[in-house]
Amino acid sequence: LLNYLPTHQTEVLCLDSGWPQVATQPITTPSSTVTPDNPAYVIYTSGSTGIPRGVMVTHRALVNRVFAMAEMYELDGNHRVLQFVSLSFDASAEEIFPTLTVGATLILHQNPAELLGTELMLECERLKITLLHMPAAYWHQVVDELSSLQQSVPASVKTTIVGGESPSMERLVAWSRLAKHPTKFINVYGPTEATITSTRYETSVELAIIGKLKHLPIGRPIANTEIYVLDSYLQPVPIGVPGELYIGGAGLARGYLARPELTAEKFIPNPFSAVPGARLYKTGDLARYLPDGNLQFLARLDHQVKLRGYRIELGEIESVLSQH
Repeated sequence: LLNYLPTHQTEVLCLDSGWPQVATQPITTPSSTVTPDNPAYVIYTSGSTGIPRGVMVTHRALVNRVFAMAEMYELDGNHRVLQFVSLSFDASAEEIFPTLTVGATLILHQNPAELLGTELMLECERLKITLLHMPAAYWHQVVDELSSLQQSVPASVKTTIVGGESPSMERLVAWSRLAKHPTKFINVYGPTEATITSTRYETSVELAIIGKLKHLPIGRPIANTEIYVLDSYLQPVPIGVPGELYIGGAGLARGYLARPELTAEKFIPNPFSAVPGARLYKTGDLARYLPDGNLQFLARLDHQVKLRGYRIELGEIESVLSQH
């Protein structure tokens, strides 16, 4: 394999010809000061001041999400997952790590987001994709294109996951007509600060079932996640009453990189927990509990918008424009 490596300045150790060198090393476990609370990655999100916020997601939070996703999507070694989302988008971690940890196949494509909806479906059919994960804005375009051409959803696709913003009920009804085989649709919700996904709502893509839904909920919290809908006094609101959505549990990020004041503002002490240091993340999202226990997303409490799945603070655009 040595001849296949590109030009580099790194030290290479060949495990076959270099084994005598390896054998001289100690067999004891090397000491390490790394803990589960060290950051696994930093993802930048939009900030109202014009300064993006670097969210520090820990190994503990990522590992919790990886195993929760694998269980939630019922992943096993027979699945084939398309790595659709860009690596600059934290949702890519939910495609990569759960897939690889269960021994499933991760399918790489040069740039799937540039494919037309019909082209994407042809690729899914050719590659026998079983699980497809897309931002809602792109999924809307796919549904519209397939509907206009009356092209079916490939029979290999058993699960479709949509997130980033609220999926259209009208498009979901259309999707149910395009899917000629048993398949699941999962609507996921969650901010970067709570490690990608915090809640999910799953439904079978059958017109008889979907037709009964007035709204598409964001569902219930996933494993080791706490969800609270609170008023301005941090008191739980009754079922059906709007309030701000707060998230707690193992998925919370450490905070914002080098932004202690902002971290303290958004990650507050959890008044409902007896665990020392437990926190809640203040999402800024308006939501309510439905009578069946599912959550419904209503709106933002600030001027934040979603653009192709990305959170954008209008204040950040205003701040940059004001510099000119």
